[in-house]
Amino acid sequence: MLSGFPASAGTDPDMAIRAYLMASGGIEPEALARAAGRFMRGEVEGHNNAFAPSCAEFAEECRFQQMSIAAERRPRIEAKPEVEQPKVSAEKLKLLKDATNGSQSAKKKLAEMFPDNPIIASAAKDDNKEAAE
Repeated sequence: MLSGFPASAGTDPDMAIRAYLMASGGIEPEALARAAGRFMRGEVEGHNNAFAPSCAEFAEECRFQQMSIAAERRPRIEAKPEVEQPKVSAEKLKLLKDATNGSQSAKKKLAEMFPDNPIIASAAKDDNKEAAE
């Protein structure tokens, strides 16, 4: 990697490699190779491509690559197939819309259609009381 950066020509490669290895200790070889490749291709955002990365920059990219590899290896959760739901008729949807907009006749029809639903029944009764007053 160091030979790909001309500004690093005067650096002792053995010492630089030791420093990189110390900074990236515990990182698996695939992550090291990915990080080095990204620096050589100039893909690391915010890095001045005229210079070799510092040990800290290299270690940070190595950790990022290690996390990416771990994420790629995690088993994927299959999405459950969508259960077919019964469709609501257009007439019922229109009645519901009209009832929410205050239509007395729509509330009455809904109460007739759903006599066991206490919310709909009470809404129709409340409006009947208000109309009588």
